[in-house]
Amino acid sequence: MRILASSVLALMLLLPVTGKAAIAVPDGFPPDGTITYDVWREGSQIGTHTVEFARDGDKLTVHTRIRIQVKLLFITVYRFEHDAEEDWVDGKLMRFAAKTNDNGTDRDVLLERQGDELRGHYNSEQATLPGDLIPGSLWNPATIDQKQLIEPTKGRAKDVTIVDHGMETVTLGSGAKVQGHHYSITGDLRREVWYGPDGEVVQAAYNAKDGSLLTFRLEK
Repeated sequence: MRILASSVLALMLLLPVTGKAAIAVPDGFPPDGTITYDVWREGSQIGTHTVEFARDGDKLTVHTRIRIQVKLLFITVYRFEHDAEEDWVDGKLMRFAAKTNDNGTDRDVLLERQGDELRGHYNSEQATLPGDLIPGSLWNPATIDQKQLIEPTKGRAKDVTIVDHGMETVTLGSGAKVQGHHYSITGDLRREVWYGPDGEVVQAAYNAKDGSLLTFRLEK
């Protein structure tokens, strides 16, 4: 049993979106604090995903933590651990760092702004990306306007196309129902994401390599 950890992520700027139906993002979004998602696969909860936002003046720091564990007959057959940090200043990505344990394979990403570029490394490979790219962590409502996203576990640019499906009803982890604006991210990075009325991700989903559906449900 395998899950494509390269596409596990996941998962979540500050700027209003254009060119598509706008998400109503209030001033000061995202607010300080932590949001938590339960990760589900084939009817079973297999992990958690937390995103913490912290402001210091015009600087926003975003911490992402994902822990996934798949068991078969009480034996762990797959483990995925991902920790990432994004530093933003005035709506511009200044630094992205991530460490991932992909079922025993370590992945280390560091990208830092140098002029109009993001430079750093993925493991021992040097990396240089355009400075206007944003990570595919989904929390940023500006995701729906992108043509490329940074794949968070390897720090590589991925070509994407965004498809707008309109409003749909989403059931949260608590059982409450909310309206979410559903978008498909297709291309080199594939995700389904639903943004709530305030710009917060209320649900995300994608198919793992083994074909199973992983769903990230907001707890509240």
